[in-house]
Amino acid sequence: MSVLRLGAGQRWTVDGPAWSDLSAVGWFSLERAGFRFDRHHHSCPEYWAVVEGRARVAVGAQEYDVAPGDLVCTPAGVEHDILRAYTDDLRLFFFVAAVPEGEPAGHLHREPEFALGHDVGRPGPPAG
Repeated sequence: MSVLRLGAGQRWTVDGPAWSDLSAVGWFSLERAGFRFDRHHHSCPEYWAVVEGRARVAVGAQEYDVAPGDLVCTPAGVEHDILRAYTDDLRLFFFVAAVPEGEPAGHLHREPEFALGHDVGRPGPPAG
């Protein structure tokens, strides 16, 4: 696979091509009211490139307002989350590094309730 058609919803997860060092690649968007997201971590680093829209995210104990062109970099084992979407058109490209051998893949949750997710509201952009 030399071209991944993200716009058509194509992505790969742990079953990606053997030649890649990435365990997951794709994009997701928040385009409707009531979108839910979960505070989670991974066994490997994850990166979100903001393509469209604005949001507030958490990486560990830090919170950041992000916009197009920003890259959210999350080390392995660090919880991260989308706390709030400021626009209805939030689109993020993501890629996840290789999962270390013997470690679990996917979203991992330190608290069972984190797996349920939470609403990502749209209260409007921050002042300033």
